[in-house]
Amino acid sequence: MPVVVFLVILAGTSWPTPPAMPNDSDKVVHGVAYACLGTAVVWAARGRGWRGLMGWFALVAALAAADEWHQQFIPGRRMDRRDWVADTVGAVIGISLYASRERRRELVA
Repeated sequence: MPVVVFLVILAGTSWPTPPAMPNDSDKVVHGVAYACLGTAVVWAARGRGWRGLMGWFALVAALAAADEWHQQFIPGRRMDRRDWVADTVGAVIGISLYASRERRRELVA
């Protein structure tokens, strides 16, 4: 599942000359996409504890950095550190939401 989510993100960020978005609203798109990826990664790796979560976050952040780097080679696109920040914030949100949901589920059970 995480591989599919990342491939969808990669396909979207490989599209030449994306439509213009006003006032950095693309940061929301970045955040949501990487929140989905973070959630998918943690779901796939569930049961590995908080140390595992930090490792998975590092992996998602590295994938986001690689994705930003690759965009400099796509016509009409550019590498942007602010996009990477939005990606990593989205990953933190996705991972945190999934982890807190699982923790609540454990407490109820």
